[in-house]
Amino acid sequence: MNLRASLSVLGNRPFRLLLLARLISVSGSAMAPVALAFAVLGFNARPEALATVLAGNTLPQLVLLLVGGVVADRFSRRGLIVFGNLAAGLAQAGVALLIATGAANTTRVALLAAVTGGANALMTPAMNSLLPQLVDARQLQEANVLVRLPTNVVKIAAPALGGALVALIGPQWVLSWDAASFALAALLCAFLTIAGTAKPGPGASVLHDFRTGWREFAQRSWLWSYTLSGTVVVALWLGSYQLLGPVVLDRTDLGAAAWGTVQGSFAVGLVLGGLIALRWKPDRLMIACVATGLPLALPLVILATGPHLVALAASAAVAGIGLDLSIAYWNTALQQQLPTDVLGRVTSFSSIGELMAVPLGYVIVGLTATSTGTAPVLLTSAVLIFLASIVLFAVPSQWTIRRLPTEATAQPATAQPRLGSQGSQEAPGRSRSLRLKASDAKDPQP
Repeated sequence: MNLRASLSVLGNRPFRLLLLARLISVSGSAMAPVALAFAVLGFNARPEALATVLAGNTLPQLVLLLVGGVVADRFSRRGLIVFGNLAAGLAQAGVALLIATGAANTTRVALLAAVTGGANALMTPAMNSLLPQLVDARQLQEANVLVRLPTNVVKIAAPALGGALVALIGPQWVLSWDAASFALAALLCAFLTIAGTAKPGPGASVLHDFRTGWREFAQRSWLWSYTLSGTVVVALWLGSYQLLGPVVLDRTDLGAAAWGTVQGSFAVGLVLGGLIALRWKPDRLMIACVATGLPLALPLVILATGPHLVALAASAAVAGIGLDLSIAYWNTALQQQLPTDVLGRVTSFSSIGELMAVPLGYVIVGLTATSTGTAPVLLTSAVLIFLASIVLFAVPSQWTIRRLPTEATAQPATAQPRLGSQGSQEAPGRSRSLRLKASDAKDPQP
């Protein structure tokens, strides 16, 4: 398929509006982690203070993701996204105000971080299940790629820009822009009106909806087996690469600057992966998804064997390319294979499955690396990531998931979306929660 055909989805006006909202949102969230870290260290230099704030952001997501999945399938997805962005924006504005007035402390900032994390958890399933209502089923892969591309492009330069702005004008102003970007994204999505999804029948309870979502998830072996694999892969990748990577480089002559180069290479890889996904459309979506995720083990091997900057940066770029391809194929498979009216619940089960072992992964990797050294942990993690992925080739149902044929006339489960129409009710893993979270809502930074 030529590039013009791949970009034809941009002719869809509601999709363009969503893409603009995403770009504005990411411009704030990509700089927020740097500003947050320096803001917290400014009033409490102990590492556990920042850990408390980050935990305050993460824990509500684990608790509320399933609730968000049920809510996304029962009510207006547009309304849920608008509400989530506004709530997160207000919380982030609160953090900025506390810092600006000198009233910030660990407890207050952690509580506001929890609000942001909870808002993100409630709107993430709605974002993940919205695209099939916006674009033709045959354009889902292109739509998924184009939603992610702004995020990946911004991630290349935004952390450095955020650091410079923190030094120049202070973290409160960077966090203020993050709050404003939430508000602008909410405003844009408020104008996004689409035909409503199927709603629960009379008397249908939340528990009934939950059970229905679980049944849809559990009866698809290709889905739950991939999620189970992701439980291992995500925990080990985050624990080994994100936790031990800086530790290893800090103990060499490479240092923090080199780690920034490696992270930038990974972001470049994500962008390249997105561009490749616009053109490469394999028939067996899940087999391609599994295969392209295998390079995640490469940077861990390089880190374990005496890291050289060029080799490490190159391996990170290859891993980034593979990860973004894997995310594109995974999201496309989900959106093409699942009924739209249960997509929010099913994606929430998948997200929970991949996230639930992450805190344990951090603890196990950290403690084991302290007692045995980083190299054995990194090599073991690389082997386990490879094995947890490659075993999926033995699952027969993974081979049966195929892309919808080009000549198919399948349309989204609802009527073609419109902007500003009256009477409508709606309006955006290994998505692998390395998401670093695909077709995702705004990154969950407080």
